[in-house]
Amino acid sequence: MKIITALVVAFFLIIQGSVAAPHEPPGFHEIRIYIKKNEYKNLRESTGEKVELSDPVMLVNKDTVKVKGIHARGNNSLKFQRKSLSVELDKALKLKVGDLKISLKKFNLLNLAMDKNLWRNRWSDLNLEKIGLLPLFHSYCKVWINDEPQGFYLLIEKPQESRGKLESPYMLRRGPEHSISDEYFDDEDKELAKNYKKQFQSIYASINELSGEALVTKLEQLINLDNYFHFIAFNYLIMNGDYADEVFLYIEPKNQRFEVIPWDYDDILRPVPHEGRVKRNSRYADKRLFSLEESLDVAIAGNEQLYSIYEQSMKKMLLTLDSAQLSSTAHQVILELQRLSEDKTMAEATLFLDKQPFNMDLARQDILYSLSMILKRRNWILEN
Repeated sequence: MKIITALVVAFFLIIQGSVAAPHEPPGFHEIRIYIKKNEYKNLRESTGEKVELSDPVMLVNKDTVKVKGIHARGNNSLKFQRKSLSVELDKALKLKVGDLKISLKKFNLLNLAMDKNLWRNRWSDLNLEKIGLLPLFHSYCKVWINDEPQGFYLLIEKPQESRGKLESPYMLRRGPEHSISDEYFDDEDKELAKNYKKQFQSIYASINELSGEALVTKLEQLINLDNYFHFIAFNYLIMNGDYADEVFLYIEPKNQRFEVIPWDYDDILRPVPHEGRVKRNSRYADKRLFSLEESLDVAIAGNEQLYSIYEQSMKKMLLTLDSAQLSSTAHQVILELQRLSEDKTMAEATLFLDKQPFNMDLARQDILYSLSMILKRRNWILEN
C-alpha cells in the first residue's frame, strides 16, 4: 500500500506540473450558533428528528445575522450527534469570496459525517461546476454551537434559493420512481406550476409512448438532454452509488426546458450502485450507465438513438474533465483540507460516523489514490 501511495503521489506531482495550481485557499467562514442549553443537549442526543431551534442567535465571521429559522436536516445524517442544519435568514447575507460577493439567504450546513475524509462532496461539486451542472455556492466552513466546536462543515446554497438567481419559475426535487418529492414556485404562479408539473410527467409518458427519433425529439423539447446526459455520465465516471432521487430539476426561463442540479456526493467510488444493478446487469450490462434505478435512464439505455447521443455527450464531458482538471480540483481540496486541519480542535471534533476524527494524512492518501482510480477509469471509458 505504501508503494502504491508513493507512486500516486509521484504521479500527482507530475500532473501538477502541467496545470496551474489553484490559489492558496482563503480563510474559511466561521459560524457560531447560540441556543438554550437544554435545546443543545436535545439536538445532540435526538435521533431521526428534524429538531427546530427556538430563537437561535447566529454569528457569521463575527457579525450577527438575523435568523428566520434553523432546523436539523437530512435523513441518515440525523442519527449523528453533530447534526446537519438548514438555515434561513431574514435578510440575505453578503459574503466576500475572493473578488466575488455572494448573497445567501437559505443554505445548508452539512456535517459530512458520512463523507469519509471530507473530500467527496467538495471535489465532486467543483467538477460539476466545471461542466455547468452546479450553480450553487459551496465552501468548507467551521461551526460552533454554544462555543463548542462542531467541526468542519460544508456550507452549500439551497437549490431552491438559487431558483431566484436563475430566474426560474419552477423547480422540483425528483423522488423515487420519478415521483416529485418537493416543488418550489411563487404563490402567484400556482397555475403555471401545474403546467410545469405536467411537463415533468410528460417526460415519463413519452418514454412509454414513443420510440426512436420521435422520442429523442420529444425529450429535447421537455428537458435539456445534453445537461441530463452530463449528469448520468459524471455519475458513471465516479461510480456514484445513489443518484436517481438526488437531483433537482428547474425550468430554464429562456428555453422553457428542465435543467439539472445534482445533489449529495458522499457515496462515490462504489463497486455497485445501491439500486438498479439487477436491471442493468440483466438487460444492459454493456451500457455505460452506473445504475438503472430511474426509468428515464432505462429508456436511454434501451433506445439506440438516445444512447448514441448520450455516448457523444459523455465524450464531450470527459474532454472537459480531463486529467488536468480532475487533478487540479483534487489539489485544491487537499490545500483546503490542509488549511482546515491546522485547527486541531476542530479536526478532533470532526467525526466520521461519530467515531473517527479527521486525519489529514489519511485524507491526502485517500484523495490521491482515488484520483488515480478515476483517471484510469476515464482513460478506459475513452479508449473502449
